[in-house]
Amino acid sequence: EEKDFHLKLLVHFMGDLHQPMHTGRGEDKGGNDIQVRWFGGGSNLHRVWDSEMINDFQMSFTELAESTEDLSKQEVKAIKAGSVLDWMYDSKELSAEVYGSVEKGEKLGYEYMYEWFPTVHQQLQKGGIRLATVLNDIFG
Repeated sequence: EEKDFHLKLLVHFMGDLHQPMHTGRGEDKGGNDIQVRWFGGGSNLHRVWDSEMINDFQMSFTELAESTEDLSKQEVKAIKAGSVLDWMYDSKELSAEVYGSVEKGEKLGYEYMYEWFPTVHQQLQKGGIRLATVLNDIFG
């Protein structure tokens, strides 16, 4: 039971590590204080990246996984390379781009989704590959 709990935490933390707003600025709570409109409704930059883009794409987890790009062995090796700290800095660098992609109060919708969902998808893929790497290190 304790092992299951810690495994769930690890999976959750690895997911958070690859969501760039989790490595965002402390002063705005990782984008939580940056209010935006998402398809006409109230939201914030963190929530858009944490769940709304993924949920609004309306794909199951299986469909998301099956729609990833096939990567070469070298690409997978590059994604696996480094430490958890390196992976965090990778997300931190991306968070700077995300912050630059919106202004407070901006109305976001299809155009934003079209521009940024490939990045979300890529982060999900990186997170899965890196989670597998960590799990293989622990259990392999």
